[in-house]
Amino acid sequence: MKANIATFSFVAVLIGFPLTASATDLITAGGSLSALALIGDDFTATAPSSRLATDAGLSAGFDPAFHPYQQSSIGAASIFGAFQTHHPGNTASHCQTGGTTGKRVLTGANGFDADGDCRDYSAVPVGFSGPSGQAAPDLVNSAAPLNQINLDDFLSGPRAVRDDLMQAPALSILIALPINLGNDIFGMPITAPNLSQTQICEIFSGMATSWDQVNSSWPNQPINVVYRSDGSGASFAFTQYLAATCNVSQTIFVTSEGFNVNSAPISNYAHAIPSSGDRNVVETVGDTPWSIGYAGLPNVLEHNLDYVIIDGADPAISTHPPYGPGDLLTGEIIGAVNPFTGLPQTQAVTGIDPNCVLMIDPAAQLTGAYPIAAVTNLLAYTENNTDPQALEDLVDTVINGSGILPTGVASLSAVGATTSATAASCIN
Repeated sequence: MKANIATFSFVAVLIGFPLTASATDLITAGGSLSALALIGDDFTATAPSSRLATDAGLSAGFDPAFHPYQQSSIGAASIFGAFQTHHPGNTASHCQTGGTTGKRVLTGANGFDADGDCRDYSAVPVGFSGPSGQAAPDLVNSAAPLNQINLDDFLSGPRAVRDDLMQAPALSILIALPINLGNDIFGMPITAPNLSQTQICEIFSGMATSWDQVNSSWPNQPINVVYRSDGSGASFAFTQYLAATCNVSQTIFVTSEGFNVNSAPISNYAHAIPSSGDRNVVETVGDTPWSIGYAGLPNVLEHNLDYVIIDGADPAISTHPPYGPGDLLTGEIIGAVNPFTGLPQTQAVTGIDPNCVLMIDPAAQLTGAYPIAAVTNLLAYTENNTDPQALEDLVDTVINGSGILPTGVASLSAVGATTSATAASCIN
């Protein structure tokens, strides 16, 4: 097991930050991949469960047996905690829905509204625990950028009165491959295995179904693959990596927010184990011998789980992809996947102000020494926001707040000034 558990203290030091006189609780939600940085805990309680973190007295609601869903407060050392400290009276509640569901509520798809219960999203998605009548959220985060389906939902649905959408990339997050392996055939513990990208392709393509097929000194134990059952930016980044790395002679993997039979050969696995949420994936790997999964490095370290070294690159000591101004795209969204490569293509945004939609080129996520990375995007409306100034302050805190982030998370410092200025000019 790894002994280095990720700990951090986020103390924002923002020059010229005005103190907010009015009290506003911003209703936010989205991916669990960045939860440790944003709210201090990837909170997924059990029996019954929810994913709500709030200091505003909101309720996660009740399960069918009328037992209250569990919830947590905002971590004082988190980014949202720093926002609340530097803007007294304002709070920011957050529901971990997964990035895909977060975007669907933001764009008004499927009838999901922010004022429904924040609960276990492996069941039936409901909402973000916003106040009654607040159908639209204030902010969503997702490591999968806006796509054409999201835009169509927005332009044809109930959120179109908000005029336009704003998207600003904010954080880089490395994705680890947590493992739970036993002893090799000589009785020695298998820890921190250094696997080649070829071996990773063999595991996640199902070409290798037992661990002795990966390494002849490992026992003949079936490979248990744990994957995200909910739509997520982690799956988007991981399937993109697999498509770029493994689709040599044929298209095996397709970049997708869903890790399913349409994006990966799950039916080839010895055992495929679905799990909802980043933390649940890590916990499932920890509870399942001879398993492997994918999750944000901060959660893996927090749970003291072992993980894969890829071609000598340890994500805990690796630098992030060198994103620069040339990687920041304006007015583009994710388009159709190239059927010959399985990789995402970008296309020009139409129907909304293109100047408010920023995105790190997905191809740039594949340029780091450690090869699996995701970018958390902040998404909001450009008009009719509950409290535009509070929302701008929260977005700026995520993008420009200074402090020590969890291991595996980094701010996009090279483009932060541009993204923050764009958000400030677009949020009204």
